[in-house]
Amino acid sequence: MKKIFTLFTIAFSVPFVWAQSGSQEFTASGDFTVPPGVTSITIEVIGGGGGGGTNGSGGGGGGGYAMGTFTVVPTDVIPVTIGAGGESGTAGETTSVGAFIEATGGEPGTWVANPDLGGGGAGGVGAGGTVNYMGGTGGGGYWTYFGGGGGGAAGSDGDGATGSDTIPWSGNCQTPGGSGGDSGGIPGGNGGKGAGFVDSSCNVTDPAANGSAYGGGGGGGNGIGSEPGSGHSGYALISWGTDPCTTPTDQTAIDIQLTSAILDWTENGTATTWNLEWGIAGFTQGTGTTIVVEEKPYLLEGLSPDTSYDYYVQSDCGGTGSSTWAGPYTFQTDVLGTADYAIDAFTFHPNPIKEVLQLAAYKEIQNVVIYNVMGQEVLKQDIGSTKSQVNVSNLSAGHYFMKVVSEGQMGIYKVIKE
Repeated sequence: MKKIFTLFTIAFSVPFVWAQSGSQEFTASGDFTVPPGVTSITIEVIGGGGGGGTNGSGGGGGGGYAMGTFTVVPTDVIPVTIGAGGESGTAGETTSVGAFIEATGGEPGTWVANPDLGGGGAGGVGAGGTVNYMGGTGGGGYWTYFGGGGGGAAGSDGDGATGSDTIPWSGNCQTPGGSGGDSGGIPGGNGGKGAGFVDSSCNVTDPAANGSAYGGGGGGGNGIGSEPGSGHSGYALISWGTDPCTTPTDQTAIDIQLTSAILDWTENGTATTWNLEWGIAGFTQGTGTTIVVEEKPYLLEGLSPDTSYDYYVQSDCGGTGSSTWAGPYTFQTDVLGTADYAIDAFTFHPNPIKEVLQLAAYKEIQNVVIYNVMGQEVLKQDIGSTKSQVNVSNLSAGHYFMKVVSEGQMGIYKVIKE
């Protein structure tokens, strides 16, 4: 007898349901209100870039970067602070979102005495995220002639690059100053170039550049006509519901018994909780019995013998919503009867029974289960030998069905309790 069959085929591609989703950018400080129904948010932050130093100083450091996903409470209000970029000789400020995450700003460029190059500001750092990167250090300047390049802000791909050092004075002013470092990826900004000159006699300044959006460090200035570049301000992005909740596939039912079956399916995402709805085959979804399942495979009990059932399953992805329902999958429970179920060389007596039932088989008997006529399990006994006794004295008088399992064979037999 075929016990498992499927009436419907799952779609060829895995469907997605997009939960309530959205994002909010912050380029200035403010408050974020968690949308109703949202319990998880992803946050990216970049600190402000440091300002370049004056008089042939180093470039400012780039802002740090951090990213992480956090559990929140719907409608809560979370403060967002955007770090300002540093101006001449000042550090960039820290960007933060509540107590969850932050990225510090880059340090300012400073000057060093001749004949040395240096003075680049240190990059900021990310903290509190699952991903934390450092901004690039500013490049070194040469007092008082040429400025170092600003450090690149850290970004989604990694640390920001260090700004380039300028060249030492060699009697010729014609140099653009140090170049700015590249960012570590979106949304980080590049560092600004350092100040230099476009003529050999130091008459025409090639000015320092500001750091770019977001968090790039400013280039160092020079002592003859060029102010340092400013660091760019920081940034924050808060998003929710941006990942699809995938639908389960490969539903099945195994170890089907008279009144139970083990249900399983393939989870295609990261869900660890599922919604299950079941009922008599052909039931309209929404009218069945629903269960929240926290571990699979799942043992479904309380079924009736010789009955076809459908079940549907849905992944629950928490703050990002739930998938579409998969199913129905149809299976049939075992039949109460003896027509197709007998074990070779198995005997039992007496029948009717008063107290003790004697069992014997050619091969080892694994276990015996006795059901009433409603299919409810009333007695179960593990055996582990070819001969045994089952005490049924506690059973009420009436008709029962006995299921016997013996080394790969199963038999169902009618028994009567006196």
